[in-house]
Amino acid sequence: MRQMVGNRLPKFTPQESKLVKGSLDFLGLNYYVTQYATTAPRSTQPNVITDARVTLGYYRNKVPIGVQAPSFVYYPPGIRQILNYIKNNYGNPLTYITENGVADLDTGNLTLPDALADNGRIQNHCSHLSCLKCSIDDGCNVAGYFAWSLMDNYEFGNGYTLRFGMNWVNFTNPADRREKASGKWFSKFIIKQ
Repeated sequence: MRQMVGNRLPKFTPQESKLVKGSLDFLGLNYYVTQYATTAPRSTQPNVITDARVTLGYYRNKVPIGVQAPSFVYYPPGIRQILNYIKNNYGNPLTYITENGVADLDTGNLTLPDALADNGRIQNHCSHLSCLKCSIDDGCNVAGYFAWSLMDNYEFGNGYTLRFGMNWVNFTNPADRREKASGKWFSKFIIKQ
């Protein structure tokens, strides 16, 4: 890594290295997607994006890695794969899934009945939770799962066009909120656990 990034990578004294090693209380993992990775050529203008020297994509030979959603392609087995990788390579730290979810696209033409009938979100969470259970059975030290998100909200980079919430929010009258099918499903799921 130092060979690729050079002096832009910080250097630690032996004392600093000793302080940092093993110092985390828990690992918070935001998991949404898994992507294919291919080697990218060295950039003539290196920066934090090009340092990895990787090109990411959801498709290989025009076949998606997982399920096509409005905002991205999601791949539930990837959550199990990354948790097992963390377990096997980083000492199995206490881990929380701090964000996981999928969005509906709303460019102004999503009707309220369609927004409330968010069966794709139910399938997304159900699939990810199933794979999460498998990772726990594999011995991964997972202590919690936070669904993104309780309510539709402002998404950086996309504004109000992506709706991740289990509760619909009327953005012109924020007092108007309605529970979506996914919110009802998630409530029942949590109670059963």
